[in-house]
Amino acid sequence: MANNTFVGFNLPTSGQSSTQSEVVKELQPVTTWSRDGNYKVTRRWRGPIDSLIAFSNGGSTNADFAGTYFTGTSGILSGGAGRDGAITTEIVREEGGQIGVFSATWVTSNIAAAQWTGAPTAPATRGATTGDQFQESSLWTLDGNDIEKDVYRGMVMVECERVLEASSPGSQFGFVRRVKNAIDAYSSAKDKDGNGVPDYDEKAFDIEDYFSLIVPPLSLINLATSVLVNPPGTVTLLDDLKVACADILRGQEAFTISQYVLRNTKTTQYTSALVAHLANANRVWTTANIKALMLAETRTIDPPTSATNYDIPLLGVLGSSDVFAASKWLYRTPDIQELNNGKWQITKEFWEGADISLSTYKAYGVA
Repeated sequence: MANNTFVGFNLPTSGQSSTQSEVVKELQPVTTWSRDGNYKVTRRWRGPIDSLIAFSNGGSTNADFAGTYFTGTSGILSGGAGRDGAITTEIVREEGGQIGVFSATWVTSNIAAAQWTGAPTAPATRGATTGDQFQESSLWTLDGNDIEKDVYRGMVMVECERVLEASSPGSQFGFVRRVKNAIDAYSSAKDKDGNGVPDYDEKAFDIEDYFSLIVPPLSLINLATSVLVNPPGTVTLLDDLKVACADILRGQEAFTISQYVLRNTKTTQYTSALVAHLANANRVWTTANIKALMLAETRTIDPPTSATNYDIPLLGVLGSSDVFAASKWLYRTPDIQELNNGKWQITKEFWEGADISLSTYKAYGVA
């Protein structure tokens, strides 16, 4: 336990060297807690500089005034600095440089162990299954990302195909291609048979001039009796189709649809065991898969004595929203960067998309 009554130093006894560590005495530790979900504990020892250096070198022969030594099999740092060791150590000189304070800092969820008995030990404080105590930050963001699709795959065209297929199975095949061919023919002053259009400069485009009204193969009759509800149809689906064709002739080539990018940027200390999930990149994840990952890698927000864990608003958004509840997400290749002082930054992105090709990308968890 730290020496709470420290006043000065015991002078070396006869036969002792002034560099021996027995004159080093421990001060009260400094403890802070952050909303990131961990304690930061700094233990401090005061004494002559040479004695502090001897103490920090470790081993039972370099114990302090209370018989505590810093490194070694049974020391504060079991086996020396490393994955379970202090994140920083330093010696600060004072009083002309002959005396100083040696300090060592840990990040932990177990304040009692770090204050008096040493550093936290694995696996309780790190790992991808319980929330890693050595990650400094984990930020989740949900960004909007509009992407362009070909105008011929717009809502009107898709609804036309649906109505045709419902009225006469198979009649929808080739519909979009024939619409495109009709517009291309008109743009070239040709009719549906490839002949020149009389008085072309005074002739407005009409899709009905390029389609047969009989069944099979295609019929516009069913389109003339159906209405596109959302967005509201002008009169019938055929009227909406004509408006869409007019837009294409005016130069529209694409339209935008909403896509969402769920991004996680995680900063870890060198002691962290978090991984970037490289094996599951370029696979299709469900919203449930992502929620499980968030729970596994998120520490408690409240102090360790609290029972409130994983209180993440974004989980509610992903789990209950009609937009995301059944979504599929393409997990992009993560980005890994080394920062200063041995820290690491891992960035993961999940691109939401209802039109992800399941023939191209395997589902998460499928070999």
